Amino acid sequence: MECYIIDTLIGIFALDNGGNLLNYRDFNKDLQKSINFFMNLDQGELSEEYLNLLKELKNSGFDVFIYDNENLAEITVDKIDLTRKLDTSSLEFKNFRLNLIKRLKSIGLVYSEDEISKRYKEISQELIRQKVREAGEKKDKSIIQVIETLDTLKDTISQFSSRLREWYGLHFPELTDIIIEDNIVLAKIVAKIGNRKNYEEKTFQEEFEFPQQLIEKLINMSKKSMGANIDLKMVKEFANQILLLDEYRKSLESHLETLMAATAPNIQAIVGSLIGAKLIAKAGNLRKLAFMPASRIQLLGAETALYRHLKTGQKLPKHGIIFQWQQIRGNPPWIRGNIARLIAGKLGLAAKVDYFSGDFIGDQYAQEIEEKIEEIKEKYPTAPERKPKKKRK
Repeated sequence: MECYIIDTLIGIFALDNGGNLLNYRDFNKDLQKSINFFMNLDQGELSEEYLNLLKELKNSGFDVFIYDNENLAEITVDKIDLTRKLDTSSLEFKNFRLNLIKRLKSIGLVYSEDEISKRYKEISQELIRQKVREAGEKKDKSIIQVIETLDTLKDTISQFSSRLREWYGLHFPELTDIIIEDNIVLAKIVAKIGNRKNYEEKTFQEEFEFPQQLIEKLINMSKKSMGANIDLKMVKEFANQILLLDEYRKSLESHLETLMAATAPNIQAIVGSLIGAKLIAKAGNLRKLAFMPASRIQLLGAETALYRHLKTGQKLPKHGIIFQWQQIRGNPPWIRGNIARLIAGKLGLAAKVDYFSGDFIGDQYAQEIEEKIEEIKEKYPTAPERKPKKKRK
């Protein structure tokens, strides 16, 4: 025997070939029950109530189940052994859905048209919110992977650059020890010019944006260098690899900007993509950051110092990862703690907005932060006097 399975926001209903109601499971006007059913369905899961309904129908002799919801049909077949058909144009489905209020009333479920519309709107909105959150969680996993890859990449570039300084320093020690501090600039000089005999004014003007005074200094020092004449072929290739890694770093940072703009735009507006991504990674995901108290956000990344404080009584840290933000790092030490508390509070609010609604108010938060920082600077223009420690008797 065949029966029709109809899923609605009110409940799940089973009809026979004549359109008569065989059995049903209603959600008892519980919005969350309805939301859970459809959210589980999106994740490939079925509710116990629905599965029990099918078992009762099978026990009553029904062996073919007809659906107009393809997703429900496919997941049901995957979960339990039954014969199913898909028929989206069946009159049984259309008649039931078009006369839903009347059919519900016949079994004691009374709804007005306004109630049905309101219920549909509320459930639809919540399902959309849930899907947005899930999409955000998938994106924040990508954010965590990218920022951790960036950290590894930066460490690698730094280590490679140290090796390049030692290697090229055999040939031109004055350049690596004194003049050029930027690792990428050094790698570019080695890759583009190489031998110090090739240090010419025209080459530097074409390839680099150096001031004339520095160019003259480099050329003069290259002529007086005490370095040895070595084969620079592999050294230049090594420098090229550093430049390639740096280009990849730039592309990853650009990708991170895009991910943060889509997933955590308010956090990004306050502290930027790199610091924002590090906070999400350290918290575990955006959801955990959103539920984290401001005091903990303030100290994310300072766990070692915090444990040391708890264990030995040493000074309590004032900030963790957020110290990398220029508005904290660039201000006097005696107001950094105040700014850190301010930023942590706003980041907590921004994380909640990013996780729950997706509305953009980061520019407003950023402006409020700027104003508050100016107030803190005015209030504490100089370092407070330290009280002398009392001598123990």
